[in-house]
Amino acid sequence: MRKKLIAALSSTVVFSLVACGGQADNGTTAAGETTMAAGETLTGTAKGYGGDVIVTLTRSEGVITGCTIEGASETVGIGADALPELEKQVVEAGGFEIDGVSGATVTSKAVMKAVAAALGEEFVEETRGEAAVETAAPAELVEIDGGLQIGLAYGAAHGTKCFTEAYAVVQDDVIVAAYLDEFQFLDPNEDVKGVPNSDTEFAKGYAEGSVLCSKRDNAEYYSELMKSNGGSTVHIDVNYDAIQSFVVGKTISEVERAAGEENAVDAVSGATLVDTAGYLKVIAQAAKNAQSTQAVEFSGDSGNLKLSVVYGAAHGTKCFTAAAALTDDDTIVLSYLDDFQFLTPDEGVTGVPNSDKDFAQGYAEGSVLCSKRENAEYYSELMASSGGSTVAINNNYDAIQNHVNGMSIAEAEALMGRSDVVDAISGATLVDTAGYIRTIAEAAKK
Repeated sequence: MRKKLIAALSSTVVFSLVACGGQADNGTTAAGETTMAAGETLTGTAKGYGGDVIVTLTRSEGVITGCTIEGASETVGIGADALPELEKQVVEAGGFEIDGVSGATVTSKAVMKAVAAALGEEFVEETRGEAAVETAAPAELVEIDGGLQIGLAYGAAHGTKCFTEAYAVVQDDVIVAAYLDEFQFLDPNEDVKGVPNSDTEFAKGYAEGSVLCSKRDNAEYYSELMKSNGGSTVHIDVNYDAIQSFVVGKTISEVERAAGEENAVDAVSGATLVDTAGYLKVIAQAAKNAQSTQAVEFSGDSGNLKLSVVYGAAHGTKCFTAAAALTDDDTIVLSYLDDFQFLTPDEGVTGVPNSDKDFAQGYAEGSVLCSKRENAEYYSELMASSGGSTVAINNNYDAIQNHVNGMSIAEAEALMGRSDVVDAISGATLVDTAGYIRTIAEAAKK
């Protein structure tokens, strides 16, 4: 049985979605019921998420033998549920230097401060050097049957003038959903729609007379281009949909075998693209990538699942965001984030596919289009040196996804409206966290 990375889901999901992730086991002991050994009793208080968090310690011969935490105003299902685990961590650590509980950052920090106060010790938050970037500890590996995972891959499925984006959702090694799109530079004087921020700073990366476009968002225009240049009678988005439908229900190896057939396009009903095999290969790679991502258990009807992608401007004007959402009715089952930004090619970055071919003719001199996930180490160091960020960009994306997964669309929209949205998401430090949640919600509503 394959081991999978599991992520925590919101406790508000109505149907059977079970979260599994790097969170510690909260146990069953209610706050205030910890058995304490005889010894001196120490008390400390600190401000929590909704009010005071009060910690009572029992110490015998200098060793903490018991801990009780009271936090009546902490959030039900998040901070309140974390208290028993935090009690256990304090005893095991023998002080305030605990790991805390994922998803309950504010409550965890309040407990640390209260423990320090009880012990008469100074609480100093961990600080890191300006260029240091935190790599999150891997999630707990857990045996699971029926887990859903989502992955993304970029490729060069169709010539050298564009690059392909493919998402795949897998259940074990079977593909249950897929999504295709491509990006190409087109003439801005034509009736085309550029990607978000094509009218702001992002456009500084364009060569004169070029604008980066999603083929799906310009399906009518691009399909007419295909018709006039090659006589195609099937719209580009219809071709993508046909290929996506073909892979659903097939194993990764079956898709790879189909891609290896001499006339792969003949096997895909409704598809006419001569490069159909190339699209199948990129989807297969996305499916393989999915197998190393965090998973959720799903026991519903996979036929009700819908995978959608939108492009937005979640983070300023120098990049644009791609957000995918797998939904079951109004519940966000899985999500996935990435950003594209122009970087300097001599910085050792990896450009999107075909950045060394015809596609690069759309670049302004000294620019190369990059996926932030594909260049996470470089971009995270950039964030650290310019803004003091201590959490890698890909870890930020994952933290946001893991928090949103399992929420209803309405809950996600309510979350993004909170003034403390960054503090509410364990592991997220991006000031534009609300923008990323908004883009996921838009994908879910699409």
